[in-house]
Formats: sequence, structure tokens, C-alpha cells
Amino acid sequence: MIEPVVPMQPVQVDEPFDDSKWLYQIKWDGVRMLSYFDADGVRLVNRKLRDHTFKYPDLTTALAEQVRAKSVILDGEIVGFGEDGKPTFSASLKRDLVKSADKAQVLARTRPAYYMVWDILYADGRWLLEEPLSRRQQRLADVLEPGPSIKLVDSHDAGTALFRVMQEQEMEGIVAKEREGIYRLGEYNPTWKKIKHYRFVHAVVGGAIVKSGLVNSLLIGLYQEDQLIYIGRAATGLDNAMIQALTQFVNHLPSQPPPFQNPPRHTGNAYEKVVWFPPQLVVEVRFMEWTSDLTLRAPVVLGFRETEVRACVF
Repeated sequence: MIEPVVPMQPVQVDEPFDDSKWLYQIKWDGVRMLSYFDADGVRLVNRKLRDHTFKYPDLTTALAEQVRAKSVILDGEIVGFGEDGKPTFSASLKRDLVKSADKAQVLARTRPAYYMVWDILYADGRWLLEEPLSRRQQRLADVLEPGPSIKLVDSHDAGTALFRVMQEQEMEGIVAKEREGIYRLGEYNPTWKKIKHYRFVHAVVGGAIVKSGLVNSLLIGLYQEDQLIYIGRAATGLDNAMIQALTQFVNHLPSQPPPFQNPPRHTGNAYEKVVWFPPQLVVEVRFMEWTSDLTLRAPVVLGFRETEVRACVF
């Protein structure tokens, strides 16, 4: 049996680029997964070395039929698609968070998952980690027969053009990979660079989580007609000056009801409480995407803005 390994990770950079020594691939916004195939069958193991094989009976069956080798380790992402035909992280999670094999069998029929494969680390008893990416890709094409649910990720020569398409399609971004780069297990390595397409919104602050006497995160929303709709909790990006100013603001607020039409549940603990704000502060927020329940994925607070609160709408 092949022992699971920790995959290589890309480093993040701010801008796309073009370089003939690099190739460019779509970042699929799914769940990172390595697949292991040998005489014992197929296993799917995530980057934290947790076995998720039972969650994807459809993909394990397909892999067993489409691998043309006695043993392999493949690297890729398991992706789910929304009703608009675009990959979404929330659709991927609906498959990956399943708790029972019976439920996984049902979801395999009702919520198809797709395994987007971009690399091969091992084949027929030999590690390929020291081979350049260009050679590994050739080996991958020889070993894996693509099918309806198992796909080989396409490579492109122009990074800026591909990134522009991702922006137009409102997809997550791209990954640039050095053609002659080798594979470093368990490392964030600059031979792979990810460039993400972020989105931005001006949102109304409707409350805050206060922890140990200091504002810890913001509860934010947007207006839909005359109702303020909760869209998420944002903590990343709050610097010390913002925390101090918000904490002083909180300390002078009278008790009041939540301004949201759909206030979030908060169980809290002895060190944490919710304070509701009058809808008068606006922050700019960077985020990855809207989830299926209309909240922001990976929000980052960029700062306060003077925008009129009623202008913060869906």
C-alpha cells in the first residue's frame, strides 16, 4: 500500500504574468485531493492526510477504470458546479462534508463531482518528483484516460489572457507553473504561483463580536429594498487602529436590537458577546465568492468608507 503524502502548495502573487518558461492553468475552486491507485484499490486522501474515499464512490469507480498503470499517485481537485455551470466551493463542500457512506451514494447520483487532475507524483513503483513538470504532464497523459467525471486540466501559454477570462467568468483565478519545476512534497514552493480573482463590495456594519473586551470581528450586510440582509462575519484585515476605534464606538452604544432582517445565530461563550450597531458605518470588503446561502467566502476588511449606507445594496 502506498503511504499518503502531503502535496506541494502554490505561493500567492498579486498579478498575472506571461513567460514562456511557465504554463498556466485554471484554479478550479474545489477540494484538494490526492488519489492513490494500486493492487489494494483506489483511495482519496486530502492535503491534511484524511481519507475521504467513502465520500466519492462515483470517482473511485471511475478512477479504477481509467488509470492505465499498476500504481499511481495523482494530484488534483474535486470540484462541484452550480446551476450556472460554474465551479463553486460551496458545491464542492456539499460532497466533501458528507458523513455517511449511504448519504455519499445518494449524492453521487444527485450532485455529480468532478476530479480535475493536473499532476502525477508516482507511477508503476517509481517516484516522479524530481522529473520536470513538462515530463510529468506527458506521463500523466499516458497513464490517465479522461472521462465524464475525471478530467485532465488543460495548460495554457498566456497567463494574462487566461486570468482575464477568469475575471470575465467570475471564477477563482489561475495557477502559474514553471515548466521545468520539480515537485516538493509538503512545501509552499514558488515554482507554482496562484493568482486569485477577488471581488469587492461596500457593506454596512450591523454588529460586532466582542471578545475579551475588544472588537474581534464585524457582522456585515447589504440592503435589499428597505431591509438590511446579513452577508457574513469579517475579521481578517482588522488592524489594531481599527479594533481600538471600533471598541471605543461599542463602549458608547446603548443596547439595541439587531438591524438585520436575518440576524445570524451566535451561541457565544463567557469571553464573547454580540453588540448590534445602528447601520451607519460602511466598510470595503474583498472576498472570493458568494456562497449558496448568500454570504461572503473569505471576506477581508480593507477599511472604512464614506459611502452612504443606503447605497450598499445587492
